Amino acid sequence: MDAAPLPPGAARRHRRALRVLVVACLALIPWIAHLAMSLPVHYVARQWRYAWVGFDAGLLAALAGTAWSAWRRRQVVIPLAVATAVLLVCDAWFDVMLACGSRDFLAAPASALLVGLLLAGCLLLRARRLLMTLRAARARAGLPGEPPPLHRVPIFLGEVPQGEGHGEGDASRRPGTVGPRGPGR
Repeated sequence: MDAAPLPPGAARRHRRALRVLVVACLALIPWIAHLAMSLPVHYVARQWRYAWVGFDAGLLAALAGTAWSAWRRRQVVIPLAVATAVLLVCDAWFDVMLACGSRDFLAAPASALLVGLLLAGCLLLRARRLLMTLRAARARAGLPGEPPPLHRVPIFLGEVPQGEGHGEGDASRRPGTVGPRGPGR
């Protein structure tokens, strides 16, 4: 599936975003090499506690957002589950790597494997199952063909025509009615 042509302003922003991402990728390669050669083996961090508490607070927010969206049965659970899984894998990586040579060396891999990586795997499997469920719902709805893979679906950048909402109908736009935005205006 080819992406639809973009309006001139959106095309310019799209090209700029792509340039920034490519430059970031290219800049990261020498930066990684520099870090590999120059970082000390041992380093004392003054804000160690804040770094970990902040990361774990972000992980808590991701877990809570995933749980809330699953409880409310919202499709946003899919990207939240993937993002939470990524954070859990990062947490496991840092726990194991930073425990090397310490008294926590045996406990860190065990907790990473039995808690972090197991939960990350469950979240990724659940996200995949939900995507498969969406595919089946598409088929039941009678939509033709297979859904395209997400990496082929273009980002919708067009304007929503007047009178088309997000499934709520036009109740929010008619005087005297109550819609998702409150009384009609």
